[in-house]
Amino acid sequence: MEDNPELSEFRRQWREEVTRRAKSSSKEPTQGSTQASSQQTPPSKQYDPPIRHPAADRKEDSSFGESSVEHHYDEFVQRTGQLSLHSTSEDSFVQSSRREPRSALEHFERAIEKEAEGKLGDSLDHYRKAYRLDASIDKKYRHKHFASKQVSSAVQQVSAAAPSTAEDRDLLPTSELIQSFANLPIPPAGPLIEGTPPPPCPIAKVPTDILIEILKHVALMDPSAFGRMALVCKRFAYHFAHEQHIWKRLCQGPEFGFESMHYSFSCDLQGNQYHTLGPRYTPFPRGMPVQIPKPLTSWSQVFQMFPRIRFTGVYISTVNYTRPGASTSHSHAVWNSPIHIVTYYRYLRFYPDGTVISLLTTTEPVEVVPYISKENVAEAKAAASRHLHQRQRSEAGAASTSNTTAGTSTGPVIPPVAMNTLKHTLRGRWHLIRPTAAQPEEEAQSVTSQVPPSMKAEGDSEPDPRDVVIETEGVDPKYVYVLHLSLRSSNPARGAGLSQAPPNVSKNTKLIWKGFWSYNKLTDDWAVFGLRNDRSFVFRRVRGWGLP
Repeated sequence: MEDNPELSEFRRQWREEVTRRAKSSSKEPTQGSTQASSQQTPPSKQYDPPIRHPAADRKEDSSFGESSVEHHYDEFVQRTGQLSLHSTSEDSFVQSSRREPRSALEHFERAIEKEAEGKLGDSLDHYRKAYRLDASIDKKYRHKHFASKQVSSAVQQVSAAAPSTAEDRDLLPTSELIQSFANLPIPPAGPLIEGTPPPPCPIAKVPTDILIEILKHVALMDPSAFGRMALVCKRFAYHFAHEQHIWKRLCQGPEFGFESMHYSFSCDLQGNQYHTLGPRYTPFPRGMPVQIPKPLTSWSQVFQMFPRIRFTGVYISTVNYTRPGASTSHSHAVWNSPIHIVTYYRYLRFYPDGTVISLLTTTEPVEVVPYISKENVAEAKAAASRHLHQRQRSEAGAASTSNTTAGTSTGPVIPPVAMNTLKHTLRGRWHLIRPTAAQPEEEAQSVTSQVPPSMKAEGDSEPDPRDVVIETEGVDPKYVYVLHLSLRSSNPARGAGLSQAPPNVSKNTKLIWKGFWSYNKLTDDWAVFGLRNDRSFVFRRVRGWGLP
């Protein structure tokens, strides 16, 4: 049978690429000086995929598109006029006992929750029960949860049809409105019981300099708490938007800023750190003049929008797909054939030292996310190794088995479900793509290319600083997995208050796929993983992670 011409051409190009890389690698030791090699530990091999992955050409979901958002005066007044604090449980990942839904509306709401979690089978059951109880439940659900949006849209239509007045023309811009909050006092809380004096408010009497210092310490402890303080009163909202030196300290610091970002691999796959004499590259170094990169205009936008890996949570990719099942009846195979809904998850947890934990499992986030850590992964792998050795030495007796397993864990008890899941975790390393515009010329000549040619999009003149390269262990020691991802956000324009999403910036709440490969170290072969059903990683904060 005659070979496919396209396949033959691909094989020829692949052989030429392998030969060219082999020649270049054989010449590298003669080009470097012995003095430079003695100053720095030579890093392990960086595996460059030979071809461009089809996932790089995949268009992003329209539901997570980077749309433009306009901030209206009425919306801002409504948000700042009704400021309040709410307790959120988005970062708890704790199972809570909930009563079963009874009414049609409760079943409909539970169905939407299950659908968002990826449990399409449970969601379908609740939808059926809701419509059996009430055929028009969808209208009641929209009236309950989206009535305010319908009213606001109707008001906007009426206001657009009405002629403009002098009062409408004198509305303050957002920047001037926030500036008007500067001299407002901090309002005390109302009385607990009507007719009684209100409780004292000591922070209302604190001088401005001390108040700003307090806000700075809060921001360095938890930037999310600093953002929630802006909802307390208009005075805090002013300092949140105006004190840019706090945001600059956040950007330049190692707590949550870019001093903890890595733009080249700093360790091997097992987490062993490389020791270098020179300082590590950072886009905003302290102790020297730095500029805000365009098109950003403030340090708060830099912290929110400049490519940055988050360490205070986990990136989760929920994958759902359907496949046909086997039918027990051959006469009615078409009507009775079942449909299986398959759900699995991918987890990525990044660390400031350049290491990463990758996990592929069917275990739900609430059962495994609180226990994803280096220590628990090491304990789970050690327990799995002990169990394997005990099975091989089963003739030694039950007494020796109990002695080797007792007293090995000194930390909190890990549930068996999480322990069995964590033993499949893969260790790895990560780095961001270095922005070429901010790269010093001397470093650009001494550092090898951080972007494999196969990862560059066709026609790109420079790499995308939002891209993340991850290398992890394989299921077998001879394999290395290479992941190419890129930072995005669900709505970057809304987060930073920009009229439209600027290029090469995001809120770093999502990682989209650009490629996934497997490298065989023994045969020097590459394999491409198909990502037809895989979806983007979405960031979920976990309480206590990455905080002092």
